[in-house]
Amino acid sequence: MTEHTWTVRVERVGEKHARAYTRNHAFSVGEQAGFEESDPHPSAVEYLLAALGGDLIRGFETQAARKRVAVDALELRLSGRLNNPLTHLGVVGETGHPGLESAEGTLYVSADADAAVLEEMWRETLTRSPLFNTLRRCAAIAIALRVMP
Repeated sequence: MTEHTWTVRVERVGEKHARAYTRNHAFSVGEQAGFEESDPHPSAVEYLLAALGGDLIRGFETQAARKRVAVDALELRLSGRLNNPLTHLGVVGETGHPGLESAEGTLYVSADADAAVLEEMWRETLTRSPLFNTLRRCAAIAIALRVMP
């Protein structure tokens, strides 16, 4: 299979609330970029970071299975920054753009392999990741591996 298309349908279901449907899943999307301490739904920017995180966690698990490495724990912490959030808000006189400027984070892993093997698995994970390889073309993405005892 060299070609596959994924389809998502998104509809407005209320003020500041959209619902996305894909295959047998449905989920809510709130603001484009939320700035409040809490909101009823994750923002689109948060979903973008979460999707990248999910992609990388699952990719690392796939590499572990291929190498028969037992993984005790995996956690990825990501943060992202827009180039200029004020342009998204429409502030007059602001320059730049509202797009993702950078994302950084750390993958914490505890597994029954030495650090060199885990580093190799991490490099292969990044090489094969659809979202990492898409986002790194438009934003600075830096995600470190930290091996835990």
